[in-house]
Amino acid sequence: RIDDRGRERTLRLGAGDVTVPGVEPVAEPDFDSGVEADFAGRFRALDLDWTLVREPEPLETGASVMIPDFAFDYDHADFRLFFEVMGFWTPEYVEKKLGQLADVEDVDLLVAVDESLGVGEAIAASDHRVVSYSGTVRVKDVVDVLREYEAEFVAAAAADLPDALSPDADAIRLADLAADRGVGVEAIAEKSFPDHELVGRTLVRPAVLEELADEIDAGMSLSAAEAVLDDRDIDDASAALSQLGYRVAWEGLGGGTLREKGA
Repeated sequence: RIDDRGRERTLRLGAGDVTVPGVEPVAEPDFDSGVEADFAGRFRALDLDWTLVREPEPLETGASVMIPDFAFDYDHADFRLFFEVMGFWTPEYVEKKLGQLADVEDVDLLVAVDESLGVGEAIAASDHRVVSYSGTVRVKDVVDVLREYEAEFVAAAAADLPDALSPDADAIRLADLAADRGVGVEAIAEKSFPDHELVGRTLVRPAVLEELADEIDAGMSLSAAEAVLDDRDIDDASAALSQLGYRVAWEGLGGGTLREKGA
């Protein structure tokens, strides 16, 4: 029983309404759990700005609840996309699942549906995103949907940022600045940086570049030059040395040596 602001309500759950994390329900075939495990393994191997969550919080579906198989949390915004894998099973299972999906409201939900069920249009009619699969869920199909959400977030984040950015650090990577701002790199890449120069993918103050020009000379070993750059938090040695007017000459097994461009 639930106390709803003084009014007592009763919530009845059946055996198929709740699953236990880490334990496959006996009513589900091994094929479905295999599809989910296969997808999770391949998705987590990718370097994306999304965190895959197994069996997130329950969703209300009328008088019952439904626990989606997964959720995707976006790293740069407070956004969660729920993900349900709907595999082949009995007609009763399909009917029940369709009823649950029809009753889920006010959340973003993506459903991967076994194409043999032929219910993709019915799910889409409930305003949920749908991808079809046969055998295994194609990670690319899911990533394509996530990219659409990312494009919306990047556009919104870029609109909120000022046209010019002036970070406090003397040198900072674009990726780190984007993380500090809670946006993707794409959202700041086209901005102007009046107090810094863009060296590769790192913003560096002109004064720092002048100091580096005094400390780095032709004939210096590459390892020594990299140590100087590391002290200034600049890890893109190739771009920085090119900016300073140097190239690297490789001399057998002795390592690289700096030479002036054109020399």
